[in-house]
Amino acid sequence: MKHKRLTRILALDLHPRSFGYVVVENSSRLLDWGVSSYRGKYDAANVLVCKRMRQLLDLWRPAALVLHNPLKKSRRPNPKKDRLLERIVTEAKNRRIIVRVPVKPAEYQGKILTKYENARRVAEQFLVLMRELPSKRMAWESEHYRMSIFDAAALLFSQR
Repeated sequence: MKHKRLTRILALDLHPRSFGYVVVENSSRLLDWGVSSYRGKYDAANVLVCKRMRQLLDLWRPAALVLHNPLKKSRRPNPKKDRLLERIVTEAKNRRIIVRVPVKPAEYQGKILTKYENARRVAEQFLVLMRELPSKRMAWESEHYRMSIFDAAALLFSQR
């Protein structure tokens, strides 16, 4: 009798004081999702990794961790995000978790999608996320904090 090997993947969308995450099994079954944040003044990277990230890793024991391209040069350097990323990669490697970084952005039929279109596509793939989908924002509105969940899930599509 052949047993299917279940592969759990944790995808993260990192921000300096928060991260959105999704946990997927065999890239088709959504197990968990959410946004974890820390709004304290000092050492947000340490709190996010030590308390929030370790709980996720202990609970789900993923085989792989998917992150945005950390080597991509941005116009404005962000040392807080860099420290957070460094600590997360170190924690994953200490637990022998494979760290994956998608090379190219998610595409749909040859065109690069907007952030909202990506989120809608993710919600269509994982129907349970449809109720979490924020409405399309206007130019004067700030981004909804739940959009980070959809950005993390979109990383899985660019990984395929």
